This record gives sequence, structure tokens and C-alpha cells, in this order.
Amino acid sequence: MKDLHGINLSYNKAYRSKDRALHKALGDPWKSFKKLPVFFYMLEQSNPSTVTKFETDSQNRFIYGFMAPGAFIERFNTVIRPVIAIDVTHLKTKIMGVLLVVVCRDGNEMAYPLAFGFVNSECTESCTWFLKRLREVIMYPERVLIVSDRHAGIFASMEVSFPDSAHRVCAYHLSQNLKRIYKQRDDVIKLYYRAAYMYCVDEFDREMAELKASHRKVYDELLEVGIEKFSHAHSPKRRYQMMTTNITKSINSCVLVIRKLLITSITEFIRDLLQKWFHGRWRNARETPTFLTHNVDQHIK
Repeated sequence: MKDLHGINLSYNKAYRSKDRALHKALGDPWKSFKKLPVFFYMLEQSNPSTVTKFETDSQNRFIYGFMAPGAFIERFNTVIRPVIAIDVTHLKTKIMGVLLVVVCRDGNEMAYPLAFGFVNSECTESCTWFLKRLREVIMYPERVLIVSDRHAGIFASMEVSFPDSAHRVCAYHLSQNLKRIYKQRDDVIKLYYRAAYMYCVDEFDREMAELKASHRKVYDELLEVGIEKFSHAHSPKRRYQMMTTNITKSINSCVLVIRKLLITSITEFIRDLLQKWFHGRWRNARETPTFLTHNVDQHIK
């Protein structure tokens, strides 16, 4: 500031000036949370069968929020493959917080958002509240397979909220953990990936034997995680090739640009984004000459 404008400005004063400018331009972040229940109510009125929930503390202050568009719930319970991925995005507002995202795949292998949660942190208590609300909107939770990273909060809450559902580990996150902990070579990680993606048990065992011979520590770590947690061949329920939570990144990448906005602005942005996405998909579906999805139709041809 001094070189460009000749002004002596301390860091604290610059921060307060920026904070005041954002407050004036965007509004009060605390008041925004008070408006969220009203936004949820209007969302339910304009979108039938949409489910929204929120939790407050003893002083009526917002703690958790849940939003699941009705049309998406209906399609998931009837025609969408029962495999979902859960991931988080950390918000950058003054109050901070975490956005939980639940995504599955449609018939064209495109991201199909199912639910969103606004919580204070990625702790066990907040994840449990969110997952319980998610379970309430899923018709057959025992049929669902859930993919997530190995965060302790999600893992612990899964045992409480979805005890009868299969919970699997994101293959990519697990590989990154192995790299960080053991500083492994790329060839060892490739062996892990080959084992994880094998469809047959015999092929999986062969790849794991090779991994055991090349690096025993990685092999032991994978056994501790649980073979059924990362292996396609040993999964008791079909994963439909959803081995990672990468499908959630398309949602998170869109939210990155608005993480500093007020909570009501973020919620409205998500609603508007989904409306644009699925209006475009609806138009494409109308132009499809068969009853099959475009992706399946191309595979057959």
C-alpha cells in the first residue's frame, strides 16, 4: 500500500477495512443464518417433496442444516444405482463451517447430487446428525453402499446412522495416505490400484501377493484398513465402478468460488446451479431417440 498509494496501513487495519467492506457489500453473516429457515420453508413450498431440516441450540442459534431436493430423492429411490459418495468443502465465511455433499451417478455417469448439509465442523456429532437426516429420505438404506474418505468423524457416524449399509473407502484418498505415510514409489501405488480395481478374487490375491513381496508395510496397512473396504472383488455389494469420491469434485469445484459468501447466498447458488444443470439434461433427454440413456446407447452402438 505504501509503495503503490503512499499510505501507511497496518495489517490489522487492512483486515478490519476488508471485513467492514465485505459486511457492507454482502450483509451480516450472523443474520444470514437466521434467514436460512425461511429460505428452507420457501424451498419446500416451491419444490414439492423437498426435505429440509435445521437444528438450533438452547439459545435458538443455528447449528446444522440439511437440504435434499424432492425430485432427486424420488429418482434415487426408484431408478438411480444405490451407491453414493460423501465429501466435504470447508467454507470460508467469517463464521466458517463445512458443507457436506452427497452425490451419486445417473445413467450417463454424470454427477447426481442427492443432499447437502451445513454443519459447524467435520466432527462425529455433526456428521451423525447429517447422516441420520440422509437416512430418513432414502427408501431402502440397507441397499446403499457409501463411499467416503477415512475421516474419523464420518467413519464413526456411519456406524450409528447407517449400521446396515456397506461403507467403503475412497481408493484415491487411501492411495494418498499410503504415499504420505510410507513415501512409496509410484510402482507400489500402481500395484495397490491394480489390486483394488480387480473384479475377480483370484486376480486380486495375485496382485496383493506381488504387493506383499515388494513392500510389506503397505500390504500390512491395507490389511488393517480391511480388504473389503477398498477391494472391488471383495465388496459384498456392487460398487458400480464408483471406487472414489471424485464424482463429488464437480460439485465442490463449483462451490469453491462462493465459499466466502453468506450461507443463504451459498444455498441459493446451489439451487440455481442444480436447476440449470438438470434443465439442460432434461432437454438432452427429450432429444434422445431411444429409451436408453445417451451413455448406454453409445456403448451398445
